[in-house]
Amino acid sequence: MKNYTNIEKSGFRKGEYVGYANSKVFKIKKSNSTYGNWFAHNQSNYNEQIYAFGLDSMSEKLSKVTA
Repeated sequence: MKNYTNIEKSGFRKGEYVGYANSKVFKIKKSNSTYGNWFAHNQSNYNEQIYAFGLDSMSEKLSKVTA
């Protein structure tokens, strides 16, 4: 896995990742959606969702998350 500054492998769930953005924690997992291959949602607010077609673009989108 490539090193990302705001994404790391989950220590508890195989195949899932944890993303960090603006003091928020996002759960990242594979998706079959047409919006993207990866799906992330805020741990404390499920309605805050991000889709991306790769972890590179997910990392970029997480870095642009605002309060």
